[in-house]
Amino acid sequence: MVQNFTNQESGAAFQSVTNTIIDSYLGVPAKDWVSAYSEVDRRRHEAAKKAVSDATAKRDINSKPGLPLSSYAGRYRDPWYGDVLVTEVDGKLAMSFSHTPRLTGVIEHWQYETFIVRWNDRSLDADAYVTFELTPEGKVDLVRMKAVSPSTDFSFDFHHLRLLPVAADATPWD
Repeated sequence: MVQNFTNQESGAAFQSVTNTIIDSYLGVPAKDWVSAYSEVDRRRHEAAKKAVSDATAKRDINSKPGLPLSSYAGRYRDPWYGDVLVTEVDGKLAMSFSHTPRLTGVIEHWQYETFIVRWNDRSLDADAYVTFELTPEGKVDLVRMKAVSPSTDFSFDFHHLRLLPVAADATPWD
């Protein structure tokens, strides 16, 4: 049984070594698996850049948020994850995840009721759309998040969250 001893999230290095060994055992012509996986990664990166570029081109740059920024601030809770805080300071929104300290960043308006959170830790390469759904009365009813780039690692905590507003004085989720 072959085990993955590469200390990384990408499986390309492991798969390259594994496929080279299998090819050798099977007696098939040698293939440069490192180059093959590098090409796949390059294509994936280019497709992700194009997807972000296409989304930017479709953006309505003249749109404005429907509410004052302070109206988006608050504590939001997902039943699986826990609490996410949105704060407003000096005319800017910020987001922080209670159980994932690295997910802290500034929220910038994108279009309509959608913003982008740009994580302070730029090595994450995982900026996300933050969409606030409003009630007919103009209150935040639900917050959803989606990665800006399709190449963002699916394991980030924000995917598939259903963040509901929680009273400011509610007991924090532990």
